Amino acid sequence: MIIHLRYSTKDLILIALLAAVGLAVKPLIKPLMHFVTTPLGIPGGTLAGGFYMMWLTLAMAMTKRFGAATLTGLLQGFIVLITGWFGSHGALSIFTYAFPGLVIDVFGLLYKRYDKLDGQMLYCLLANLTGTWLVGLMIMRLPKAPFALALILSVISGIIGGALAFLIYKDLHKHKLV
Repeated sequence: MIIHLRYSTKDLILIALLAAVGLAVKPLIKPLMHFVTTPLGIPGGTLAGGFYMMWLTLAMAMTKRFGAATLTGLLQGFIVLITGWFGSHGALSIFTYAFPGLVIDVFGLLYKRYDKLDGQMLYCLLANLTGTWLVGLMIMRLPKAPFALALILSVISGIIGGALAFLIYKDLHKHKLV
């Protein structure tokens, strides 16, 4: 991964596309996950988060640029704030969408396995754990037991999302699309 913030037009297009796809899958996945998470009193993104965060990990893997995951999350946060889609966190949406990307980017500097299965799974796990932690503490102010359950489910979802991200990356790479 190159540690500079210069992005090519191709990088920016990939980031924009991944941000858009990440937001587009939400209305498909969110109702199914809320069926499980609402009775438990935990955020819906806890269980669905792996499917949301995988697009951030793909941004880093596909561009190989520090900041790509953060920029993807930041773009998603601004779109959510401007449109009012997918939640009512207000201005905190920018933070709750961008911070998991920052965690991916920083951890990617330390563990440079962005195009490997273990790296994608770990990045997605950490991003989802971060998002769950932020929403659970700052927005929902969950009690200890539901918060602990949310964190455990976010780890599982993050691992699954990371595995899916790796499969997508591998397939795109095989077809020479990245």
